[in-house]
Amino acid sequence: MSQILRSKELNLIAMFLAFLAVFVPYFVNVPALDVFSTKLITITAITTAFTLLLAIYSQFRRGFDFVRRKPRGWIFKVYMMTAILLMLLFALGGLETGPYHWVMYAIITPLSSVNYGILAFYLASTCARAFKARNTKSILLILTSLIMLFYQAPFTGVYVNLGPLGIYLADTFVMAAGRMFLISVTVGAIVFGVRVLLGQEPSVLGIGREE
Repeated sequence: MSQILRSKELNLIAMFLAFLAVFVPYFVNVPALDVFSTKLITITAITTAFTLLLAIYSQFRRGFDFVRRKPRGWIFKVYMMTAILLMLLFALGGLETGPYHWVMYAIITPLSSVNYGILAFYLASTCARAFKARNTKSILLILTSLIMLFYQAPFTGVYVNLGPLGIYLADTFVMAAGRMFLISVTVGAIVFGVRVLLGQEPSVLGIGREE
């Protein structure tokens, strides 16, 4: 029985039927199919919630083993597990007020800001190594990056007025590049979805590619 449930063909058929059940109601008004689609999405959301619980259990299991061995940095594992446990307990009392609200805005949000602030230095270092004026295109890229950086930075905006030029670049070249990136990602996602439905990407189902 387990071999049948793990078969590639059965998983592909189930995935294709689930795709049709969710995709078709957007274009065809079938009340019964719409109800089934809503229930299927609800079941998926509940399954995802249990998957998160399983991930938390796995994280705690690995964390306890890490703390037991006490290698370098084990105290941060204790802090992480304590924060997860407190957030889970505080969430039972409500998400808008109370201890959960305080922990979210007094601890988690500042830590996230610090994390992004630290990453900014790594990004700046990477850009400094990548942006080398080897040719005309590289020089234009560097100049555009510097203009947008000075335009966004409040300190340089006090002394150098790059507002009109920064707005022009943001509304033309930056917007065009962003839309091109969005279109490319969308087309890539559609192609990947089609390949999954055709069985050409079995790794999505946890099935290794057949030799």
